Amino acid sequence: MLNSFFNLLIKKPAWSLVLLLIVIVTTLSQIQYFSLDASSDSLSLEGDDNLELYFETQKTFGSDESLIISYTAKESIINADQLEHLRSFRDSLLGIEEVDSVISILDVTLFKSPPLSLVELASDVITIDNGKADMSFVESEFQSSPIYANNLVSKDLRTTALLIPLSSTDPTVIVDDEILKGTITKIRSTMDEYRNDASLFLGGVPMIRNDVIAYITSDLILFSLAVVLIMSIILAIIFHSIRWVLMPIMISVTGALLMTGLIGAIGWKVTVISANFFSLLLVMTLSVTIHLVVRYRELAKNNPEAELSNLIIQTLEQMIKPCWLTTITTIAAFASLTMSNVRPVIDFGLMMSIGVSIALLISFIAFPILMILLPKPKVDNHIDQFPMVQKLAIITDKFGRQIIVALILIVLVSLSGVTKLSVENSFIDYFKKSTEINQGLNFIDQELGGTVPLEIVFDDLASAYWADEGLREDIHQVHQYLDSIDSVGKVLSIDTFMQVLIESNNGKAPNGFLLMIGKNQMPEFAKSQLLRPHISDETDQLRFVARIKETYPTLERNELINDINKKLVEKFGFNPESFHFTGSFTLYNNLLQSLFDSQIKTIATVFVIIFVMFLFIFRSTSLALLAVIPNTIPSLLILGTMGLANIPLDLMTITIAAIAIGIGIDNAIHYINRFQVEFAKDSDYLASMYRTHGSIGLAIFYTAITVSIGFLVLVLSNFIPSIYFGIFMAVAMLSAVLVNLTLLPKLLIIFKPKMKD
Repeated sequence: MLNSFFNLLIKKPAWSLVLLLIVIVTTLSQIQYFSLDASSDSLSLEGDDNLELYFETQKTFGSDESLIISYTAKESIINADQLEHLRSFRDSLLGIEEVDSVISILDVTLFKSPPLSLVELASDVITIDNGKADMSFVESEFQSSPIYANNLVSKDLRTTALLIPLSSTDPTVIVDDEILKGTITKIRSTMDEYRNDASLFLGGVPMIRNDVIAYITSDLILFSLAVVLIMSIILAIIFHSIRWVLMPIMISVTGALLMTGLIGAIGWKVTVISANFFSLLLVMTLSVTIHLVVRYRELAKNNPEAELSNLIIQTLEQMIKPCWLTTITTIAAFASLTMSNVRPVIDFGLMMSIGVSIALLISFIAFPILMILLPKPKVDNHIDQFPMVQKLAIITDKFGRQIIVALILIVLVSLSGVTKLSVENSFIDYFKKSTEINQGLNFIDQELGGTVPLEIVFDDLASAYWADEGLREDIHQVHQYLDSIDSVGKVLSIDTFMQVLIESNNGKAPNGFLLMIGKNQMPEFAKSQLLRPHISDETDQLRFVARIKETYPTLERNELINDINKKLVEKFGFNPESFHFTGSFTLYNNLLQSLFDSQIKTIATVFVIIFVMFLFIFRSTSLALLAVIPNTIPSLLILGTMGLANIPLDLMTITIAAIAIGIGIDNAIHYINRFQVEFAKDSDYLASMYRTHGSIGLAIFYTAITVSIGFLVLVLSNFIPSIYFGIFMAVAMLSAVLVNLTLLPKLLIIFKPKMKD
């Protein structure tokens, strides 16, 4: 059936090309629907109830969809000239169409400028902007206020924050990415106009999302182009022919673009994890095409007088089996990612499984069509050789046992590194120190009370809080405890409001009557700042917001949450079912803690699946074991190196081990398949090894070198996970080719498994 299909492609190349172009154009038309996603739910666990709790909390207490601008003056921000500059800056921000409000020190309610009694506090709103504030008290209030100190204003009074809310009525509906991009561009342009008199940094969850999308978009475009350019140069060096450069590149780019269009048509959103799918598909398609090219050239040199159509058919017939098998095993490797609990990792596995299938199809369809439509290429007099490949054959022959010992040592060292693997990393560490996102988050973290919020929601306490003095004292003690934790910056809760009332009541806790006056008569603007973010009469809940210092050197997220949970239960006597952890900090921690489990599941799954597949492919347990065992080394090497170098597992590096296994297994299939063919000639294991190195070994080596150098381009990214992905993909490719051109053939020679062609 396949032979008939190949013959049809060659006999009707023009019609085949037209049909192929129709499919390509139709699919490419869907690229307009391609989109990227960096929202909270794109980084969530499959079935994570905390995501729903997070959205419910946002609905109840308000959304964190706000941009934050840190404003650092050359002198105190209370200085009249500086306040005027700040006012002008705020008004310019309000002039942006998409900005409805800006909250700054000019707008917030003041309670001690001058000091107010409870009755006075409930009857008027005093702000700097409305002119009612007594400026002689303002500095003292900002330095000592339980609301504003180390939150809206830094301790030295030189830095303040401007908050730009972007939330809609439904917190689960985030600001459209294009609208957000335009808004942030305008805000940054406005900031540039005011940088002469103040140091300005932009932060906030929406800014992180916007910049992450910008980085991965840039990486997707620029580095894909760079990979194509580098692969073209290397192919030119290897093959010395325009045909053997343009054809593989055209087929690879087409395959990657087809998958991009399919993703757009399906409505799949590409996340941080799957952002490098385009480069990976370029690699996968190029690998298949290089194998076809190398085999065709080998056949053409051995039979220079053969008809072009016959050479093409022979190439396809001889390569369809190993390429089909490698596709199946690669799909198994990517499909293993569906065992993860992380939704974007699951999507990436499915996405790449489809993409690898497209790579195989486009290669075996486009290659014969283009070859038959073009003139028959001239056959070089010299045989394709690469000195390094032949040297690897000699080393395997002469120093095989030393290779085994060396690799065993590498495995042992790698295993020790694996035991040191961690998942503890921060948003800040995802970006180079030279980027605004790193500098802004760092500055806000240190000067304005932390960045990522950890939220604790207590059920069935809101109504009791106003009537129960003992409960109010317990909440105060919890607030003080959270505030005492070194890695916690600013803590805000209903106790913050209570401390304001106590200060306005001569340092005494107000009785029930005065408390109700303070609660019910407070102006709406003040309520929106002090009450609604922390207490809900409708849901009967209280909320603590503890901003975590991401830059704290010994921050351990899971340990911090567990310690707080233990203290709330054992020290403060709360029922563990009566409170819940949520917020961005908790969602991110849940994701990180799942990475270890996901890594173990994916690696175990891929090895089991591939071993079972090898039993069917080779019909030999010994051959299946010899193929699988060497290919554990690349993944172990990568994970061990990460552990020894203190590089934590993250959302992108978690996929590399499975990819490394898939790449290594592909090489093993190609090698063993060709080894079987060569062995059938003379039943000589050693001679078969040399001939296999000189044929399929070249294709394996060419692919590894081309792809490795291509992926190293990612070291220029501003996104640290992309840098690690590029480096470790290069390590995966090189280590896979080395074990399959040294250890694998040596094991075949030593154990001499039965070969079936």
